Amino acid sequence: MTLSREASYRFLPSVDRLESAMRAARHALAQGDLAGALRENDIAIQLKPEYDAAWLLRGHIFRKDGNIPGAIEAFAAALKRNGESEEGWLGLASALHEVGRFKEEVEAYDRLLELHPRSIEAWIDKGAVLHDQGDYRGAIACYDKVLEMRPEHVGAWNNKGAALLRLGEGAAAARCIEEALQLNPDFYDALANRALLARDAEHPGETVIWAERALRIREASWLWIVKGHSHLALGESTLAMKAFERALALEPRSRPAQSGFEKAKAQRAKSDFYRGVYECFGTYLAGDPGCAECEIRAQCTQVTP
Repeated sequence: MTLSREASYRFLPSVDRLESAMRAARHALAQGDLAGALRENDIAIQLKPEYDAAWLLRGHIFRKDGNIPGAIEAFAAALKRNGESEEGWLGLASALHEVGRFKEEVEAYDRLLELHPRSIEAWIDKGAVLHDQGDYRGAIACYDKVLEMRPEHVGAWNNKGAALLRLGEGAAAARCIEEALQLNPDFYDALANRALLARDAEHPGETVIWAERALRIREASWLWIVKGHSHLALGESTLAMKAFERALALEPRSRPAQSGFEKAKAQRAKSDFYRGVYECFGTYLAGDPGCAECEIRAQCTQVTP
């Protein structure tokens, strides 16, 4: 006996309706219509409760809506239906991170890497959370795994350099960050880390150069503060004040920025210096090409012997 189309619909979920609901939910999510996305997602789950993709989508909707407990439950439900889903484990780990459940986050990455040992994103993200928890050696091991598979991975080189910087291994950190900048000269994080390396080496002129390059790409209050202190070390009080003022504009309650501004203001009352367009200022080394002819060489050697 052949059932009518109407009768068939009563017994079997409509594949067309299911996919239509999923498409509508994804579109609504992309448009920022979270209520609409959730409404269509509800329809998809009602039609096929065991559909892991619908639960994954639910996790992304909840996460964007700020409902992190709901996102964790949704990603866990997706993994219950498909335990090998890379997207599911990554989604669960990222949601756990947002509520500070770092140990469980690392466990989620470990489970994923057992299933997909070549997951670049999992190794990078695991390295990042280990770095945040102060396990710099563990983080470096993760980045080394990435570089074994993808030696051109800019982020892995930079992150490894940042971890080495935290360990006080400046020379090794510099090699990694230089490698990152060779691969991508405009990689913001590497430029910012290069500024920190110069600061730690007590090369204020070089610090200013790298900080300026990073700040052209993206502003950050802390980096303006680093730049301000470097200007102070060079005797450039006015430029230091401007840097601290910009840091305060971005973060008005920043005590380090306010303290730096007051220090620069007091220093300007006594002395000020302007290096102009001479980017080499503060990085002078005897014998560098052009140094003997430089018209501000006297001031440069006075400030940076």
